[in-house]
Amino acid sequence: MARSAIVVLYLLLFSWMLVAQPQQSPGAQPKSTSSVVAVTDQDNGKDIDLPAGDTLVLRLKSNPSTGYSWAIKGDPSPLKLVKSSTEKNSQTSNVPGAPVTQEFRLTAVSAGMASLSLEYRRPWEHDVAPAKTFQVRVNAR
Repeated sequence: MARSAIVVLYLLLFSWMLVAQPQQSPGAQPKSTSSVVAVTDQDNGKDIDLPAGDTLVLRLKSNPSTGYSWAIKGDPSPLKLVKSSTEKNSQTSNVPGAPVTQEFRLTAVSAGMASLSLEYRRPWEHDVAPAKTFQVRVNAR
């Protein structure tokens, strides 16, 4: 008897949760206050337009097992670094030494031009040229 009372209670709670959710008209899209502009290795040297408040996401291939990693060189103003992370490739995630994708999230905090430069290097090698460089010009408007 107690088991059926618990089942009824769960059904009532679930029904209440369905009714309590706000309804959207079919085809209505949720409003987004900002958008994301994604940039990859193939965009090296390009000019990017970025509205103020929007997010620029850089996704660059890396292999940290070799000691190399991407780092932002200099001040990226008017962009502000929000987050830096590393993502494993789903197909090779368990393979030792497999490449990964480094991701940098930057937000346009004001209008202006930014020359965003990154270097692929070993952080302890100070007097050695970077193995690779990446640069985009960002017009934050």
